[in-house]
Amino acid sequence: MIYPHFTFNQIFPLIISAILIALSVFVFHKDKKSSALVLLFFGSLGLGFFIANLDPFLHLWDEQYHALVAKNMLDNPFKPMLYATPVLEYEYWIWSSNHIWLHKQPLFLWQIALSLKLFGISEMAVRIPSIIMHAIMVFFIYRMGKISCNSNVGFYGALFFTMAFYPLELVAGKFTTDHNDIAFLFYISASFWAWFEYKNSKNWKWIILIGLFSGMAVLVKWLVGLLIYSVWFISIGVHDKNNWLRFKSYLPLVYSFVITLLVFLPWQIFILSAYSLEAQYEFEYNTRHFFEVIEKHGGDIWFHFNKAFKVIYGNAFILPLLFISGLIVLTKKAVDKVYSIAIISGIVITYIFYSLASTKMITFSIIVVPFAFLALGALVDVLFAYLILMFNKQKFLFYFKSIALLVISFFLLNLTKIQLLHTDSKPFENHQRSYDVKQMKFIHQLKETTGNEQYVVFNADIRYRGEIATMFYSDHIAYDSIPTQQQIDTVKMQSFKIAIYDNDQLPDYILKDSSIKKIKE
Repeated sequence: MIYPHFTFNQIFPLIISAILIALSVFVFHKDKKSSALVLLFFGSLGLGFFIANLDPFLHLWDEQYHALVAKNMLDNPFKPMLYATPVLEYEYWIWSSNHIWLHKQPLFLWQIALSLKLFGISEMAVRIPSIIMHAIMVFFIYRMGKISCNSNVGFYGALFFTMAFYPLELVAGKFTTDHNDIAFLFYISASFWAWFEYKNSKNWKWIILIGLFSGMAVLVKWLVGLLIYSVWFISIGVHDKNNWLRFKSYLPLVYSFVITLLVFLPWQIFILSAYSLEAQYEFEYNTRHFFEVIEKHGGDIWFHFNKAFKVIYGNAFILPLLFISGLIVLTKKAVDKVYSIAIISGIVITYIFYSLASTKMITFSIIVVPFAFLALGALVDVLFAYLILMFNKQKFLFYFKSIALLVISFFLLNLTKIQLLHTDSKPFENHQRSYDVKQMKFIHQLKETTGNEQYVVFNADIRYRGEIATMFYSDHIAYDSIPTQQQIDTVKMQSFKIAIYDNDQLPDYILKDSSIKKIKE
């Protein structure tokens, strides 16, 4: 077996997905485009399930925090909480250990909470919304490619996105900031798709959808969700520069923007009223990201062109040249200059903004990934067109194009790296996984030991910040440290029972306290 560290249950969805995706490619080249898209959509669903099913635990850092807050939203969707019952004192500004949790906008958390409600408390339920959004992106990318260039570019771009390693790892919750970034990518892409449809048809229903999707993007990751309006403004004067001076030219944009405000402003007003201390701090904290390096997430001005690009798209030295060439081809092939200007301006604005911002994280620039893969699709389409001119053998070209696309897709998927990150194939390169597994063993042992009673559990981080995962998988309140005698007294005064992980380093005042349940591995 080529990838022996995957179990049969893990690899089976991948096999089914590979068959569906291969069929979609062959069917597309048989000119059955609708059938090809449906097959690609279900292949993407299966691929997302494959990668989301590889790790039976929540990932450090962000996934477990998002999961716990979403779980606590089941009781009250309008009260985001990390510690639902903070029995010990906490600092409201420390997002990793506070009570009211406004560190992220709520839409993607509501989605996860709905999934937990429907499918139960599990890591797979946390990942299901991302699996679905990732698959729906197939249609957005296809339509943007078809409208701006042709159906080949749209399908190839959608195929390459489906197979791309980095977005799939976000679906799996592996990389920071996981489901938040998939949702942000989804809603920003949806706003661009609706704008492309509006420019293509001039139907006002798309203006409503642009406003809705942009507002939803803001409700996931704040004001960069308004990106479509910067692009829209630039596009107004593409065919006639005088349009920038005509008020009437801005009316569709204004109507759409009003809808966007109606989507995201109510939540901001609500939290400023209900949780004013935390909300004011988080608004100020978000602003500081542009002017300060937050939580050591820094880098030079070339960070997103160099390090982030290599992580998102791959390390091969030729890749930047391929994407740049593809963008040139994509803009040349565009049926209307307005589409090429929109794509280029969307990329340029994103990279300039995040390059100037002091805080830098790999996934910030992922919102332009659909355009990058459409560019690659345009480049492949041009190469195929050249081959058609060189060779007049239809049957040969049919198989060559299909096989070439599947080979490119295989390399984009990078199964070797997926196996490294999600199995014990190379434990010294993936040592974190062994700690994740130990944390889950502790959680299962804790649940067996405590039964249906609720405890306050101390020293619960078998792996770093494991107390968060402990609270997600159980109904206990968990902390990462060994408590002081004063903290023990505080908990007892609130009538909670106490349990603690015994790592052979417990002080005498705990060892001698028979009311405290000690749990040894």
